[in-house]
Amino acid sequence: MNCIPINFNQLKFFFFSVLILISFFPHSSKAQYFFGRNKVNYNQFDWRVMQTEHFDIYFYPEMQELAALGADYAEEAYKILQAKFDHAINVKIPLIFYSSHFHFQETNVIPNLIPEGVGGFFEFIKGRVVIPANGSLHAFRHVIHHELVHVFSRSKIKRILKDNRKLDWTGLPLWFTEGLAEYWSIGWDSQTEMFIRDAIINNYFFPLQNLYQIRGSFLMYKEGQAFFRFISERYGENKIIQLFENYWKINRFSKVVEATLGVDFKQLDEEWVYSLKKKYYPILAENDLPGKVTRKLQRMG
Repeated sequence: MNCIPINFNQLKFFFFSVLILISFFPHSSKAQYFFGRNKVNYNQFDWRVMQTEHFDIYFYPEMQELAALGADYAEEAYKILQAKFDHAINVKIPLIFYSSHFHFQETNVIPNLIPEGVGGFFEFIKGRVVIPANGSLHAFRHVIHHELVHVFSRSKIKRILKDNRKLDWTGLPLWFTEGLAEYWSIGWDSQTEMFIRDAIINNYFFPLQNLYQIRGSFLMYKEGQAFFRFISERYGENKIIQLFENYWKINRFSKVVEATLGVDFKQLDEEWVYSLKKKYYPILAENDLPGKVTRKLQRMG
């Protein structure tokens, strides 16, 4: 790895060039009102670049040791995701590290204000990944891996569209992209288990058809993660990549799911939710609801 000092004015110009799709952040009225305004910069960072096989990593001296660790995490994630996506990225990925969330909030990679709950982001237009350290190496590694899933997802889709000479792309559902980023960065963990269990038992779990109601929420991330676990266990993890590869064929995502998995989308949604109830409801663990084991003979009404 080579470290190259760079000119701050050059970097400033780099940061202030064309920026990001706003949709990666929560659409609150406050965030829209302050878009591009009042982002105070308290610090001037002495930026350096660390070059690895697949990344250009931007950091400042306070982050040097952690940036080297982050470089290892990024290369580790790259190899895993290259195999999962069956896809390589032919340009170096810009990866920008901050030593704290306070410094992270000053970034000019995007013009809008960054809420407290944002732990990192992938800037869609230029493909830059921006991540702060929060004191936890486990979380630092997780966020790097999570954001690189977004990088690979975008690159994979662009490759598929180009190969099939298709220009129109409406974008993947947010629950899909964020759920996959969670599932392929941490798999299944105790935190996700806790959230999904509580949502099922206390009846505030949202099926896929209603996930738009909690768009961008933490629960949406966890439910998306749970859905990919279900797909992997029921149909095989290879079906996830087939969803990408079939996406160009049909404009409606639910129809892509149906074509890939061979099951009606509404039925799939019901099977997923019911499988979770079977797991978390003691009575259903060894029994079934009448509608699941009987045949309806007559419609009522």
